[in-house]
Amino acid sequence: MGKAYVDIKRWWPRDEEGNFLSVYAVHKNIEGTPNEVSRHTLTRARDGLLEKGDFSNLLALARLCSKWSGEQITLDTIIVEEENQSVNKQS
Repeated sequence: MGKAYVDIKRWWPRDEEGNFLSVYAVHKNIEGTPNEVSRHTLTRARDGLLEKGDFSNLLALARLCSKWSGEQITLDTIIVEEENQSVNKQS
């Protein structure tokens, strides 16, 4: 099994000009909602670097991506699993 991580960049909200919103702006929009996660979690997930976390945060991230995209986004969709690149050598 290879490395697994969360990557939500393709669903990250954009402004009217098509630029990605800042983590701060996104966090302000979700602050106090059931889908609130920390700025650190948002940053790591947006950058495809979130390799571990609480299940509740993963569910919240999937719900946020669903809201932003207007589509049903599941955990399977936001979790990326890389193939293990090593080859077993036989003697």
